Amino acid sequence: MRVPADERKEQLIAATVELMRREGVQSVTIRAIAKEANAPLATAHYCFRNKDELMESAAEAWLKNLSSFSSEVAIELGLRAAVEQVAEGYWRALVEEPASLLAEIELILWATRNAPVSPLAGKIYPAYETELGNIFSSAARSKGEECLIEFPMLVRSFLMIYDGAAIQYMTNPKAADYRSMFFMLVDALLVKAGV
Repeated sequence: MRVPADERKEQLIAATVELMRREGVQSVTIRAIAKEANAPLATAHYCFRNKDELMESAAEAWLKNLSSFSSEVAIELGLRAAVEQVAEGYWRALVEEPASLLAEIELILWATRNAPVSPLAGKIYPAYETELGNIFSSAARSKGEECLIEFPMLVRSFLMIYDGAAIQYMTNPKAADYRSMFFMLVDALLVKAGV
């Protein structure tokens, strides 16, 4: 049975994300993705010119997932509550699906290593900055709050805290109370932001 090209492309992207979660970014080849999606290799090459295009589509799928998570944040509760909700959601995702975050970090590092030939590295954090910046600024506006840190810097600072805590957590989850340290640093950031 023939599968429409758009549907097949979505299947290949989903297979890419799943393979990255299970086996890491280094396992991604057009051939491996075709096999994972149970699709003909020629179809995979038709849908994606090369691995870079496939990886960029996988990154976009992750960013869409971020958008779906972000819609659950109660911005009417103000900036502090919004940042804390995002932090809770991110931490829960880390604990429940560490392989997903590990694959996302690998994707970021792969994109950075391949930056001269792939524009993907320069797109990932700005996408987070836009998405979270919109949430945080909307939350502040909803309560008439003033943030002492510009929203792009607030988002980047939040992500720096999260990325560092997440990487340490993944290396040895029982070595320390990473969750408490993460939320302590998020609180310090919010104090610095005046909320």
